[in-house]
Amino acid sequence: MRRPYTEVSYMNEALIWGASGGIGGALATLLKTRGWHVFAAARNESHIPPDMDRSYGFDAADPYSCDNVAMGVAQASSGLDLAVYAAGAMSASTAESFEPTAWQKVMDANLNGAWLAAKASVHLLKEGGHFMVIGAYVDKISLPRFSAYAAAKAGLEPLMTILAKEHRKLKFTLVRPGAVDTPFWANVPFKLPAGAASPAAVAEAMLARWESGQAGVLDL
Repeated sequence: MRRPYTEVSYMNEALIWGASGGIGGALATLLKTRGWHVFAAARNESHIPPDMDRSYGFDAADPYSCDNVAMGVAQASSGLDLAVYAAGAMSASTAESFEPTAWQKVMDANLNGAWLAAKASVHLLKEGGHFMVIGAYVDKISLPRFSAYAAAKAGLEPLMTILAKEHRKLKFTLVRPGAVDTPFWANVPFKLPAGAASPAAVAEAMLARWESGQAGVLDL
């Protein structure tokens, strides 16, 4: 999948999956202000922040769209230092009332899309490159009407652990933020908790993790 590099670049390079969302958009913007070359992919390409170096649309349920993003990045990149899956979706319903299509949409956005993004990204990362995904404190979201979301986020933990064992020359971090003030809360059946973090603060913490060279779970 990797194609010959034809441009000279000495910048750090990142691919952000979900760059139209609160955390993904904040991270993409932060990296640009720090001089990074940023490839931005989103399910809603029109909401990607301006001034990204390359922008792509993708479907978290479609492996071919993720592969197309990877091929586009491979043509323009000398090797990624960081790839992040920050996409997600929430639908609230009791487990017995969930429509299969709605359940599948939550699984695709939060878990299956993360797997597809990892699958498409690992061969673009330089040796020592870092893949991050936005997870959650699963015990805190195991609430009524959260069955699909909690199950999807729970699946990220073993996925990232196994990816790290399968790709020992790369780094993998599961980011577990608390409540973050993003549009996500429009789909949640209760109010945003007091003291919720800003997307910018989460983005700063993720960049600090990359700069530290550490991997594993990042609790915020």
